[in-house]
Amino acid sequence: MRIVGEIGGVSCGDGYRTLIMGVMNLSPASFYKGSVLKTSNAIQDRILEFISEGADIIDVGAISSAPSFIYNSVEKESGSMEIDRLKVFFDTIKEIDEHIPISVDTKSHKTAKFSLKSGASMINDISGLKSDSMMAKIVAEYDASITVMACQSQPGDVFKISDIVNELEKSIEIALNAGISRKKIIIDPGLGSWVPERKTKADYLILARLENLRVLKQPILVGISRKSFIGAVIKKPPEERLWGSLAATSIAISNGAHIIRTHDVGKTKDTCLIIDYLKSLIEKETSYK
Repeated sequence: MRIVGEIGGVSCGDGYRTLIMGVMNLSPASFYKGSVLKTSNAIQDRILEFISEGADIIDVGAISSAPSFIYNSVEKESGSMEIDRLKVFFDTIKEIDEHIPISVDTKSHKTAKFSLKSGASMINDISGLKSDSMMAKIVAEYDASITVMACQSQPGDVFKISDIVNELEKSIEIALNAGISRKKIIIDPGLGSWVPERKTKADYLILARLENLRVLKQPILVGISRKSFIGAVIKKPPEERLWGSLAATSIAISNGAHIIRTHDVGKTKDTCLIIDYLKSLIEKETSYK
């Protein structure tokens, strides 16, 4: 079974190199302060940096979803504030006339509609299309791609692979029933400490069993970059979690990830190239036997 998908005209999945999704945070409440962009100039510089370092997609978030019980940086969700921040981003990318697929991280169909109308190619919904009943319809209306993250009643509240598969299956069904093309549905197991009862080992076991998600027949995206489960093992704050993130990235690609969401595009790109080369070599050697 070959898994193939598409984001903004860019193919992903089996037989393609690992895609790099660069993270841009417009909210000051984001857990990794080094990723926060507050001005048009800063946004412009980061866009150009990501493109020069080899990003395939840019994922923009205007409201922080960082777990408040860890980072003490809760932000009240406001649709108008989210759209205002995103407007600055879209105005900036139009000014510099750069063309790269844009994903917008939101749970709101109103924000999704604004973003898709402004030129986004994908919506990244951490609720798996379960928090806003209009979201799937809007994505289908614009023939966009969608990333659905594993979610039962709140983002990241499923820990076991069997439960993750079950909830993602429901999200895929919502997407298909709304008219979203199957090739435009990306799945995300939801790594990270989203809820207090989630333990560090759960994320590492998900990484180890990532290939089990192939049963869903959709490209797999993982968000590893500088998250708390990395810090829990290496005992370092977000600013010092790069090397741990790259180690986890290597494991994820080896076990089936097709897209890596990261704050650190250039270094992650190098990591992906090495693992992709090795996987390709192994596949060729196997085919000769």
